[in-house]
Amino acid sequence: MPWSERPLTDRFGIELSGLVIGPDLPQADRMAIYDSVVEHGVAVVTGQNLSDDDFFDFASSIGAVTPSPKMSGVPQSRVLPIGNVDAEGKLLSRDNWSVKQNQANELWHLDMTFMKPRATISMLFGRRCPARGGNTEFCDLRLAYEALTPEEQLRFDPLTTFHSIIHSRRVYGLDEFTDEDRARFPPTERPLVARHEENSRKALLLASHIEIVSGYDREASAALVRDLTERATVPANVYSHRWTAGDFLLWDNRSVMHRATPFELAEPREMKALRLYDTADV
Repeated sequence: MPWSERPLTDRFGIELSGLVIGPDLPQADRMAIYDSVVEHGVAVVTGQNLSDDDFFDFASSIGAVTPSPKMSGVPQSRVLPIGNVDAEGKLLSRDNWSVKQNQANELWHLDMTFMKPRATISMLFGRRCPARGGNTEFCDLRLAYEALTPEEQLRFDPLTTFHSIIHSRRVYGLDEFTDEDRARFPPTERPLVARHEENSRKALLLASHIEIVSGYDREASAALVRDLTERATVPANVYSHRWTAGDFLLWDNRSVMHRATPFELAEPREMKALRLYDTADV
């Protein structure tokens, strides 16, 4: 194996050092990185210098790349820009729609559970990172499920939930969606507990996108999601990544949820993102 490994925490996550992601990276090594993400939930690959072409080539070599959700204000590009700068690298206004939507990612969530197909592996590459703040935090939802009592597992295993991007953005205080957006993203039904098809571990599929839990009214649904999220995100279950330019993060939305943390918007933050989609989620 052409790289070294270091645990991110004593419970989940792995750091991979000493490899170069680019056109010369063998396919076997690419799939080994994928396998590390599936096993550990999160992988941090340090010291990269990825062009958009390098990024897309790597992602498409390990799975099916999903396009950006067709939502007003979301740029449609092969590699999704995330941050507070425009294509020329200039700071965007604090009132920019995209900047405000990205701030809503400070809620714990799973990528694209509000639509079909959902995302499996997400990837984020840091080109410019603020000096303070802007961490990305991860919570292992397999550990959250395994911490439930046997009685709770029996209670939650059969439940379904309905995920909505409109709901989670409204919870954050944003409601700037068009009628077309609302029609395109109706609530999507998901299990509360799902078994990973590759490693067979069960996980709680928690997310701020959850609007309703089957058998619960809105108030009780919100209370249950809030309680389970608080229990899932105890410090022992969380890894907080402090970004350095050149970091490349991959995570498995079937195993972990994540959130952004605030940073000073007067500082540039330039990230690029891609996601793989679940070809069985139709």
